[in-house]
Amino acid sequence: MNKFLTLPRTVQLLCVGSLINRAGQMLVIFLTIYLTDHLGFSEGFAGYCFGVFGLGAIAAALVGGHFADAVGRKIVMLIALIGGGAILMLFAFLTHPALILLSIGLFAFVSETYRPASQAMIADVVSTEQRPHAFTLMYLAINLGFAFAPPIGGVLIEILSFKWVFWFDALTSILFSLIILVAIKETRPDSDTISSQKTSGKTTDTSSTKTSDSHDVPWPEAFGQILNDRVFIVFCVATFFVAVTYVQGLATLPLYLRRLGFGAKEYGGIIMTNGVMIVLLQIPITGIVVKYNRGVVVALAAMMSGLGFMLTNFGYTPWGFRLTVMVWTIGEMMAMPLVAAIVADMAPSRLRGRYMGVYTMSYSGANMIAAPLGAFVLVRFGGSVLWGFCFALGIASALLFLSIRKSIETPCTDETTNDAEETILREEVQHAG
Repeated sequence: MNKFLTLPRTVQLLCVGSLINRAGQMLVIFLTIYLTDHLGFSEGFAGYCFGVFGLGAIAAALVGGHFADAVGRKIVMLIALIGGGAILMLFAFLTHPALILLSIGLFAFVSETYRPASQAMIADVVSTEQRPHAFTLMYLAINLGFAFAPPIGGVLIEILSFKWVFWFDALTSILFSLIILVAIKETRPDSDTISSQKTSGKTTDTSSTKTSDSHDVPWPEAFGQILNDRVFIVFCVATFFVAVTYVQGLATLPLYLRRLGFGAKEYGGIIMTNGVMIVLLQIPITGIVVKYNRGVVVALAAMMSGLGFMLTNFGYTPWGFRLTVMVWTIGEMMAMPLVAAIVADMAPSRLRGRYMGVYTMSYSGANMIAAPLGAFVLVRFGGSVLWGFCFALGIASALLFLSIRKSIETPCTDETTNDAEETILREEVQHAG
């Protein structure tokens, strides 16, 4: 626990704010019910809304990452939270389908720019050794907050109205923005800091030499470099494959269970296994996986996830399905502390936001296509093909991770020198802030 308690104050504040914000993040959770039961739209229209949300999130990953590098992490996060909150407050009054689609796409575009900026800020203020623990703490905060959102939303709908769901969501976003505004300083490395580190030989970001000293690397140059980074592109493709399998746990698993005669209550109990395991076991599992080669660990995690979904074919009872969820959740918990840390270590300091943005697209893209793809396979070919397909994706992801394992293995640095360099970097970042 000491490795988590000694993380920089910036990381701790971001995690607290994310927990608050996630506890109020209810638009996606209740959107289908709101559109169909409350406003009377079709399920097809609700599906279009989710597609528009996915498109907005993909665009946000690129734009948010670019501006996190160009103008700063803090300003991007503030715009995302305040702007997203304002759109949610207006969304409660919209009833025209075109305006609803437009507002959902705009909300996704504005609010999702927060992600690459926050990930870049975490990477700015922690050492290579601390990064898995920092991203684990953020992942845990997000999952804890998400666990509170459905019951809070249900109470608001029952006692007040749907409008209060969106207003409460907006309120938590604005509250988080106040935490960032008052208590968190800008962390983007400036050109003076980087130049002084290079001159003195004290830099913890060895990849920063890949970029020019210009403070704002032009968009074409930045993305040209990213596309030429073969290891990073392979890593993102592998991440995308395994993310497609994760989405099936929320998108098609309930449909599959309904075919077998299980209802919403049984599905809720089955999928709750995932959240309970993350809350109870994520911290100790992080302490274990950081001791081993990261390339091998993420490959094993991908295989474990694919295997867990394939075993769904043999889960005939609620407890049988819970066991399959346990298997793929172990894979998820093995990978999550490492994947964002690997990207942070890959990225040149001046392109860190944009690298995080492209990495985030692996999940945004999976969220957009995995649900319709999984539903198509389930309806057309049946559950056995669907879960076999998930296993194939897990194997493909593992092979891709193994193909670049030497490039993403745990960095080997002199511990004493690294600690001193990281202290200098954090002090300079704080003074710059």
